[in-house]
Amino acid sequence: MAIAEMKGRATGTQEHSGWSARGIVGGNEMLGLPVIDSHEECIGTLSDIMLDLRTGRLAYGVVTLDHAPDWSERVIAIPWSAMHLDSDAAHLCVNALRDWIERAPSMQADAMPNLLDHECAVLIHSFFGTKPYWETGSQQHS
Repeated sequence: MAIAEMKGRATGTQEHSGWSARGIVGGNEMLGLPVIDSHEECIGTLSDIMLDLRTGRLAYGVVTLDHAPDWSERVIAIPWSAMHLDSDAAHLCVNALRDWIERAPSMQADAMPNLLDHECAVLIHSFFGTKPYWETGSQQHS
């Protein structure tokens, strides 16, 4: 709460003013942030952030989907490099359409530690078209 002022907790809305100006925010402050697709449709919310302690890099945003296909779990991991904050710092944006994002490899929440498994991580990065964060020259941004 000290980093980003949050208003409207009673209604479930959050105001994230000042995030982009500060450039640093506590991970907890980002949880619950809406995630939108390339058409600015809400696809879900950020439910966790995965940090690779070996490299010290943000690896994935864990997104709970609003409308997951019946055959899918509702939780997916999106490479952090595949997301960015919109200009108002009110949403995390993924440069893909909802139907593509909803087909991403999904997993049960208790399986998230498997993301550090090399094969699983490569599959997720390949699906989103991003260079794995542990490779030389990969980019990370907000």
